[in-house]
Amino acid sequence: MNTILNHVENGIATITFNRPEVRNAISLGMVDELHTVLDEYKNDPAVKVIVFTGAGNAFISGGDLEQFLAVRGEEQAHPLLHKAARLLTEIDQYPKPTIAMINGAAIGGGCEFATSCTFRYASERAKIGFVQVTMHITTGWGGGSRLLAKLSDSQALSLLLTGERLTASKALELGFIDHVSSEDALSGDVYEFAGKIARQPLESIEAYMRLVQWKKQGVPYQERIEREVRQCAQMWGTEQHVGVVNQFLEKK
Repeated sequence: MNTILNHVENGIATITFNRPEVRNAISLGMVDELHTVLDEYKNDPAVKVIVFTGAGNAFISGGDLEQFLAVRGEEQAHPLLHKAARLLTEIDQYPKPTIAMINGAAIGGGCEFATSCTFRYASERAKIGFVQVTMHITTGWGGGSRLLAKLSDSQALSLLLTGERLTASKALELGFIDHVSSEDALSGDVYEFAGKIARQPLESIEAYMRLVQWKKQGVPYQERIEREVRQCAQMWGTEQHVGVVNQFLEKK
């Protein structure tokens, strides 16, 4: 890998955007490498949760200017935008939880990337901004639609229409960020949370992630409940389930 670093420990996969010289701007090469490693982790039983973060003092500063701003017109722009959008859709629909550890600036495409993750933890020094409108464009990787799904229309549009750069605490107030930590405490807080997830059985984690996808897919409420009951029934009475129940009864 040339643009990212990745490793797995105790059920937690960490993927680090490793282009600090351009504040981790997303390039087409990075998109390809992220696809590769995400495909690998998808079916790896050793991976239960994924943490994304950036090398240096930025999370993601946006798209690579040399690549994305060099094109002109829809015919040239659409294939590039669609390629990045496909990556974020993969993350948005990923069968395992993902955490954006926003260690610094998440601007433009960086905000879109963070929006596609399951959780967003940020350093108090992080800056958040959907700045696309100030560049005479819109979000182009699906981030606007995802933001509208996460926040109220007025809250989402206040970010999209103004291009304002927010502090992490303000983004927390709006509900975009889930947790804000001091710069020194961010990593510890993220891995403490990720560890709580990673200590749980993978089958149950993936089952809960399916509930999220059914909701996003517009599956009717009552049908989602029926599916939830069915998948619990399929896990009921397994060796692992019975073993935990027996341990509980013995302690009691």
